[in-house]
Amino acid sequence: MGFIKKGFDSITGKTAAKNASKAQQQATQQGMEEQRRQFDIMQQLMNPYVQAGRQGLSGQQDLLGLNGFDKQQVAIRNIENSPFFKSQYQQAENALLQNAAATGGLRGGNFQEALADNRSNMLFNNVNQQLQNLSGVASNGQSAAAGLGGNALQFGNNIAQGYQDIGQAQAGYQLAKGQVNSGLLGGVLNTGFGLAGFKGFF
Repeated sequence: MGFIKKGFDSITGKTAAKNASKAQQQATQQGMEEQRRQFDIMQQLMNPYVQAGRQGLSGQQDLLGLNGFDKQQVAIRNIENSPFFKSQYQQAENALLQNAAATGGLRGGNFQEALADNRSNMLFNNVNQQLQNLSGVASNGQSAAAGLGGNALQFGNNIAQGYQDIGQAQAGYQLAKGQVNSGLLGGVLNTGFGLAGFKGFF
């Protein structure tokens, strides 16, 4: 009986409608899966920039004291103890020493004040420079996050459209199936009425 039904469905067009609906649903599903795969790849590529942006923002907040006084002091101390700052300060101090030795002012109060001011000014400048550096990192992270968010929104819209397409394919199949059944019923009724009339004629 199964092969008879298959043959009947093939003749009436049910099989073609079912296959077309199935093919459309499969193609849509494959497209959705590929979009998920591409979004996952994009997310992996952008994550380092997003993470760096978070660290940059956190570093800014530390230096500005937004995360508390203790963290601000640690952030400033880290700059002061960095090899870059120490090297920079050493070079400036050597220049001051050479100048003071040449002018005979090594033991003067002005020289000691100049050393203290030099360190304070250099630390201030380094803190500002670090804030600018962190701002750049945070900005890059923000751009990466915004781009990822835009991609996520587009991905969501595409997936929603995919589900809508699948629903339309399923609905189309059911409509086609209903039309075939309706046509068959109409044909049977017309045939019955025709036969009844033909019989009455005799």
